[in-house]
Amino acid sequence: MSGWSLVGLAMVAAGALLGTPGLLLIGGLTILSRWLTTLWSRYGLDSVGYTRRIGTTRAVWGDQVGLDVEVWNRKLLPLPLLTADDHVTDTLRVAGRPLVASERPGQGALQNSWSLLWYERVIRHLVIDAHRRGAFTFGPVRLTVSDLFERGTNSEEREMPGELLVRPRTVPIRVPPAAAAPLGTARARTSLFTDPSRFAGVRPYQPGDPMRRIHWRATARIGAHVSRRYEPVRERQVLIAVDLQTVSGPHWLMIFDDDQVEALCVAAASLARRLLDIDSACGLLLGAQLVGGRRYAYVPPSAASSQLGRIEDVLAQVQPILSLPFERLLGVVPRRLTPGGTIFTLAARDPQPYADRLRRLSRAGYAVTHLALGPDRDAHRAGMAALGIPARVAELDPDWRRADALVVAG
Repeated sequence: MSGWSLVGLAMVAAGALLGTPGLLLIGGLTILSRWLTTLWSRYGLDSVGYTRRIGTTRAVWGDQVGLDVEVWNRKLLPLPLLTADDHVTDTLRVAGRPLVASERPGQGALQNSWSLLWYERVIRHLVIDAHRRGAFTFGPVRLTVSDLFERGTNSEEREMPGELLVRPRTVPIRVPPAAAAPLGTARARTSLFTDPSRFAGVRPYQPGDPMRRIHWRATARIGAHVSRRYEPVRERQVLIAVDLQTVSGPHWLMIFDDDQVEALCVAAASLARRLLDIDSACGLLLGAQLVGGRRYAYVPPSAASSQLGRIEDVLAQVQPILSLPFERLLGVVPRRLTPGGTIFTLAARDPQPYADRLRRLSRAGYAVTHLALGPDRDAHRAGMAALGIPARVAELDPDWRRADALVVAG
């Protein structure tokens, strides 16, 4: 028996002996309070359900994602105060619900509280504001039952893992006619591949032709099914290599320009979408840590319909923590991509440190083009052009959040 229970018994006994109703009442309430506290301590979390439902596992920057939190007290004992501290990545933003500090590194706590009657079930509808690209993890959740005086009597932790990937936004690619060549493919007399951006007439329909290749107007005019014919091209594999180092100096310095990192991710995703739209086999290479511990990412070139999602998932998980210099990263290209493919390097800093590597790749048979972003993009393009490396400038105006297109120019 606890000290307060003994005090309550003493007050009841004294009240009975002295004939003092007030003392008798206070003693009885003290005993009742301690008895209820013991009940909540032992049985408060029994048959208590907690469910977290995220509207989707993947979103795009700027989306709003539904988050439903449900609690259910499936027993006769009511709960005066149930608190749930749901641990989430500390950069997550929930509308109207700022995260509270947590003892877990890199995590905050989404806190909710309820008073529940017997067998009561409550669903709370929240909204996640996907204001930042990234991989956001959920869990564990700590449930705490408190007594009438809001003193925690019992708590437990439940794992309940969850994840939300927020992909970078994509924008259309705007290419002036004079600068269109780097985003296309080289014309050839014969090839296994064709370029759908170069229409060359029609031919009789062949079994296996995709529906979008059928030329419906010509079919109606001729009276027989015909398919579009495209000009042959020399290559179809394109690799986007992203230099995520935004500040000059050693790659291991933990210094970066957050806006430039986000702009590079938006540009890479937009470029991949454009290339896949014209049926190029597009891949991605970058040398920074991903959520989960991977030191660099390589997505092999593919023209599959799911390829853009794979590339965007990698860009959602990448962190501005460089694992190796970009010039060393380019050294893996010959082992991953066959000569004849196209390499787009995308950077917001001076590319001079790896210009020699790009020249060697060009001599090995790769079509290399450098896309310069950032405030010094014109100077960087001129420097690469002086070294004989094809280069273009790319601009998100006024910034990566509000730009309506990625403008690529010479």
